[in-house]
Amino acid sequence: MKRQQRRSAAWMRAAAVGVGALGLVGCVPTSSVIPNDFTDFSDAQQAAICAASPRVGPMGILEYGTGAATGSVPPDYALNCPDLRVTAERWTVTVWAPTLTAALAAFAPDAEFLTYYADLRVRVTDGQVSADPIDSVPEVLLDEVRRVTVTVTPLGGPAQPVLRGGVVTPVTLEPGATYRIDIRTDRTPNPWPSVTLDPASGTVQAQLAR
Repeated sequence: MKRQQRRSAAWMRAAAVGVGALGLVGCVPTSSVIPNDFTDFSDAQQAAICAASPRVGPMGILEYGTGAATGSVPPDYALNCPDLRVTAERWTVTVWAPTLTAALAAFAPDAEFLTYYADLRVRVTDGQVSADPIDSVPEVLLDEVRRVTVTVTPLGGPAQPVLRGGVVTPVTLEPGATYRIDIRTDRTPNPWPSVTLDPASGTVQAQLAR
């Protein structure tokens, strides 16, 4: 119910500003994603962050803690925890965890990671990549959504469409295969336009929009 309310609110905001003005989720000004000097954590700082539920937020910012104890570190940085490693170098964020599922979970919900429009997402499961259908999109926004293209490219193989013209076609991959997900838009750049996943090593390498 809450998810439906959030989705309805997103569509209402989109309709209010007009089809062309909505753009895509994550329409923060990408020009503001300017990597800073490298942050070199001390052992004590790193241990404190590792103990405070670190996650990757919008624009690759490292977030940790909750409530009044919340903190953040902008790119560039390198965090090395026992069960999570996160590096941000220029426009690339790399996450390693014991499993691919854990690595994907390191991205905070507000990072808009693998989101292709409003709250519609690309879905990654064991051996398959799919996407949310566009059934819930108001008619006034359908043309905009239909211009979004999502493809999956296995390492050494051809690109395969997951979303094209508003039609979702799940793509099944070989177990453990490395592949890249590309999200292409007609107007506002997607905040994470290219993501490479390596299930065998539990690694996610994501490119930030420039």
